[in-house]
Amino acid sequence: MSKNTEFIFIRHGITELNVKKVYFGQLDPPLTNEGIRQIQNTRNNLISENIGLFYSSDLKRCVESAKIINEHTNLDIIEKNGFRELNFGIFEGISHKELISRYPEEADIFFKNWETYQIPGGESIYDFMIRAVNEIEEIKKSHKGEKVLIVTHSGVIQAVLSFYFTGSLEAYWKFRFNHGSMTKLCFDESDFAFLEYVNRI
Repeated sequence: MSKNTEFIFIRHGITELNVKKVYFGQLDPPLTNEGIRQIQNTRNNLISENIGLFYSSDLKRCVESAKIINEHTNLDIIEKNGFRELNFGIFEGISHKELISRYPEEADIFFKNWETYQIPGGESIYDFMIRAVNEIEEIKKSHKGEKVLIVTHSGVIQAVLSFYFTGSLEAYWKFRFNHGSMTKLCFDESDFAFLEYVNRI
């Protein structure tokens, strides 16, 4: 009997920039003490999972989270910049209010054409989705039937799930993920995608 290919996505623990509620994807803050506790809880919830491969975004908040989790899994952590959060370009590090004040024209275009607008100095959400999905497709081809753990960012999980269930960004805003949460996406032998659980903490 063929085994499903399983992806368990972990959202990294919380950082100070999450607390400040600014736009950031490529900025690289460490976990807060609360973020460390969140991931320690996640590590405990993963004890029953027999992980075969371990990937992580190469940004500090994910790598720190992955190392905490790896105290249980004891695997080689494969860091991939393809699993980074959206590059917000000139919007990085500023709040929604500051964005509208500093970049009114760019903000207006971004909010109206959020799927395809390439943020100056950054990327579009569509290109971001394709970047993340390409990484998943490569892993699926090379590791069929395995259980894969990926420590990444909320936007990556949103984009990947939206793609596999709508073929587009249609469902991108339909998902919310808590810091340290686990979401399992599976593919059966015919490559049919289904969710086993979402946002488990």
